[in-house]
Amino acid sequence: MAVTTDIPEALRYTYGEKRILRLANEESPTFAMLKRKKAPLGGRGQFIIPISTQNAGAWTGIAEGGNYPTALDPDTTEAKYSLQEFVGVYKLSLKLLQDARSDKFAFQTVIKFMDEGFKARFMKMLNADFISNGLGKLATLPAADDAAEITVGELPSCEKGQVVDVMDATDNNAKLGDSLTVSAVDPTARTITLSGAPSGTAATDYVVIQDTVATAYSYHTNGLLGIIDNDDPPAPVGDYGGIDRGTAGNEFWESYVLSNGGTNRSFTEDLGLKAQDGMRERGNAQVRAVISNLAIGRRYHEILRAESYYALGRIAPISGGIGRPDAGKPKEDGASPYEFSGVRWYFDPYFAANTIIMLDPKHFFLGHGENELPQPVSKLFDTGGLFTEGTAASLDVRWYYQCELISDNPGAGTKIEDVAES
Repeated sequence: MAVTTDIPEALRYTYGEKRILRLANEESPTFAMLKRKKAPLGGRGQFIIPISTQNAGAWTGIAEGGNYPTALDPDTTEAKYSLQEFVGVYKLSLKLLQDARSDKFAFQTVIKFMDEGFKARFMKMLNADFISNGLGKLATLPAADDAAEITVGELPSCEKGQVVDVMDATDNNAKLGDSLTVSAVDPTARTITLSGAPSGTAATDYVVIQDTVATAYSYHTNGLLGIIDNDDPPAPVGDYGGIDRGTAGNEFWESYVLSNGGTNRSFTEDLGLKAQDGMRERGNAQVRAVISNLAIGRRYHEILRAESYYALGRIAPISGGIGRPDAGKPKEDGASPYEFSGVRWYFDPYFAANTIIMLDPKHFFLGHGENELPQPVSKLFDTGGLFTEGTAASLDVRWYYQCELISDNPGAGTKIEDVAES
């Protein structure tokens, strides 16, 4: 809860400076890349995509005067998505509100200070959902680590103050660490310090917001790692779109995956082109975006950067071709200046280690309810003012959102696993 003593320095210095310096990394490039689409809920809270799985009619060559072929009936199925609900809240003490209300600027600064911090948090959490496999992983353990300070495999999406569970990846039900508070995050060392030590951990166990994953549920959106796959997502998530990929005839709902049995190998031009070709063959789509973490970008910089030449003391890039961008500046939607085979490369700092995903973004979009982004409840419903009264000497600001990561063609994505980073 925010009290007067929490933010006097912020209040003091924002009189002379319009913005508050935010030290926490609030990058969300995957969220920026995804297009938003309002879901026609129709009173059922669902988004339904009809899919033609078998074309109509029969076509054949015949001899002169031959008989017509027997007509073949079309067949269809439906991909069904229920939007995931999200709620959030922050508190302001009555004393803080009273102290700030005597000055209009001070009051506005307090609300802005809280809103900006809250927005940075939920954007980061949503981004973590979109790059996960439906379990909303904030960090993954590369090996057993039963200490309060645990090392994770990629840049953690955890933030100081969060309350999290450390989950057993074998059943997604057992809590190896229950309701632990994050007290420190070291991005460089890839460590998270918790209020207690988890017990019985192993490789692939993961950190998640408390009480959001168990055997029977996952209170997270679908994620690219679960959608772009040739297997069904984890059991708590359920069949993607309600279509079982393990059922014969549902191969259209699978993605092309290049793995190496858990042994990391180098990313090469041939491997990347093979993934592109596989996506085109399976999903009838062409790669238009690539996503990986920053470590992969550093390792394969030479493949992805523009080739250059020297002329009259000036270095200039050669445009066109493998890893040769048209311009050296980052794109506005978060893409890096790198390209592969003419395709823009996005670096998400929090993306899974040793993994590259290629996709056609027009087949992956964020379906949402009435509001495109989380909003205070007071702006969505006729509930009165911004603040909600509780049982303590404070007021709540409550937020609400519905969304789901939706694809009308998971085959329009391909995954390369087991990519060496060092």
